[in-house]
Amino acid sequence: MQETPVTRTQAPPSARFGWILPLLVIAALYALPFLPGLGQNRYLLSLLIGAFVFAVFAMSFDLLLGYTGIVSFGHALFFGAGTYAAALLAKYHGVGFWASLALAPAIAAVLALVIGALSLRVRGVYFAMVSMAFAEFFRVAAEKFSSVTGGSDGLSVQVAPDWAYGPRHRIELYLLTLTLAAVVYLALRRIIHSPFGRVLVAIRENEQRAAAIGYNVFAFKLGAIVLAGAVAAVAGVMYAATENFVVPTVLSTETTINVLLMTIIGGAGTLGGPALGAGVVRLAGTLLSSYTDRWRLALGLLYALIVLFLPHGIAGLARSLRRIAAARAGARAEVRAAR
Repeated sequence: MQETPVTRTQAPPSARFGWILPLLVIAALYALPFLPGLGQNRYLLSLLIGAFVFAVFAMSFDLLLGYTGIVSFGHALFFGAGTYAAALLAKYHGVGFWASLALAPAIAAVLALVIGALSLRVRGVYFAMVSMAFAEFFRVAAEKFSSVTGGSDGLSVQVAPDWAYGPRHRIELYLLTLTLAAVVYLALRRIIHSPFGRVLVAIRENEQRAAAIGYNVFAFKLGAIVLAGAVAAVAGVMYAATENFVVPTVLSTETTINVLLMTIIGGAGTLGGPALGAGVVRLAGTLLSSYTDRWRLALGLLYALIVLFLPHGIAGLARSLRRIAAARAGARAEVRAAR
């Protein structure tokens, strides 16, 4: 019996041109501070810098929630590990920003490997609670070892390179954080479209079936936790560089809940959605607080409306609109062909 030759199929247009919109958005963000009036708006640049930091953090969380189906309430542990690693290395050993950017993710990856190997012995809500317990343990430790970490009073230290505080200050820091966020996004996008990323999606959809066809589910989930922990540590280093001040709350459950909101609002499982959600959460809270004293109530109402009416997040809405537009375009083409 003659075997049918295997031919390479062409990627669909959506896959071939899927890079265009992200690259256009990144290019627009690079041009933003050089537009008339915006480069001198330090307040707006500060908001966007914070949004870039938490965009990286949200994308790391999306690797767990959106692509692997893991719900973790202790993801702030790795964000805080990166923050404290950068701050402590700079204060006590004089380690520069770029070295910290290499060392902190490695430290967080080892931490994630150990904690993930222990936590993955349980599933579902039990995993979420165990991960939260680990994060809370390290938060308490950061408060108790005040002679090293500064305790609840915090630790003040410059982490960013000196050139980031140049004559235009916020623009240099803006470009630094934007570049790191863009590199992380492009790298993660490549990873999630790799065979490793596709196995993670298979585990999210049906873990038992993925195991039945021969995948080591435990190893892949552990790999996702290690990767997400390392990326979260990158966000932690960026946070330390932009704030120059670290407190134990970076390890708190509240920090994880915030990044969970960013991921859900933006759209879990879309990568770009959580980055967008980080911008919405950061900007909405700041803008609402300037108009009303009850901004927390208004922000909570906004979150509730988005979750109720946009269950797949803002990115999910955009995807649905594209499908509707494509369906209508196809219907019109069929009508013209019938004529």
